[in-house]
Amino acid sequence: MAPLSSGGQIALAFVGGFLAALLVIAVVAFSFLRSSDAYGLGHWKLNAKMPLSTMWMNLGYWTNAKGESIHDFEEACSTLLRNILDRAGLLNQPGLKPQRSLAVLDLGFGCGDQTFELVRLTRPDPGWDAFRYVGLTLSRVQIQAARRCVARELLAEDAPDADSFQLFCADAARPGTWDPQTRSAVESLADERYAERWLLALDCLYHFKPSRRPVFEYAARRLKANSMAFDLVLNESASLGDKLRMRAVGVMMGCPIDTFLTEKEYLDQLVQCGYDRESSTITDISEHVFSGVSGFIDSQERALSQYSVTLGGYKLAGRLFEWFGRSKVVKAVIVVARTREDADLSSS
Repeated sequence: MAPLSSGGQIALAFVGGFLAALLVIAVVAFSFLRSSDAYGLGHWKLNAKMPLSTMWMNLGYWTNAKGESIHDFEEACSTLLRNILDRAGLLNQPGLKPQRSLAVLDLGFGCGDQTFELVRLTRPDPGWDAFRYVGLTLSRVQIQAARRCVARELLAEDAPDADSFQLFCADAARPGTWDPQTRSAVESLADERYAERWLLALDCLYHFKPSRRPVFEYAARRLKANSMAFDLVLNESASLGDKLRMRAVGVMMGCPIDTFLTEKEYLDQLVQCGYDRESSTITDISEHVFSGVSGFIDSQERALSQYSVTLGGYKLAGRLFEWFGRSKVVKAVIVVARTREDADLSSS
């Protein structure tokens, strides 16, 4: 028998590979159909409504305006943002003079939920004279989700102009690494037509490497922007043992070893970066944060376990937040820092 030509050998190899692939697919399909999972609970994935209605991610503020406990994650997350905006004087409320122009640099903005919640909570009626929003995140996956979210929200009749929003994948902690397009967008926020210029950092600053200082200094000195944030600070009265444990926890969380500052150290750093000491505040909201988020994670784990789903690493995070609340080694705080220029205008 004559040997096969090289073309014939290639064709034979292709056919063999194709048949082998079909065999593997058939075995996998047969195994699935014969497995107990086919009659278990795995089909919850087929019943999940897509796209997900929200993709919030922060520690939340678990008490509503009436003083009642919140049990819904989306509500708690949006309530935290509301409280930050309220402390900053940006919340659009009846009886208060609305802000007619606003520019926001949002660090670690997540998947877009807080972007338009900020718009809804601050937008005056009938709208801004000028509005601009620039968001920075390190996560390429989250920026894709955020862009989809923003695109959906912009379909609304009363939505701001699409050109008002720019989202970038960049390291907010290191302004010196921003590419020219990102830097240009951020520096556009310094335009004096925006009477209110703000940096927003919702539950992300303690992860910043090397520290919070570079972006605080950039915002205060280059943008002349005030800052509002949710952050964690070290309790001055915590025991030495708890403080050392907290340093270790921070390292395990991927934070710089000295990321957790006391309130005094934090305020000193803000002043060094260009903010006014007398008009900057750090407000302890721990009682509305740690027990609420740890309790929610525990209840969510129990609810999901009925469908053989686990929260994985979030379960460990819940225990950590419970320890934060019990030991009081760290405090959950809202930070509002005003530039010296803004403080002078407010006092004049």
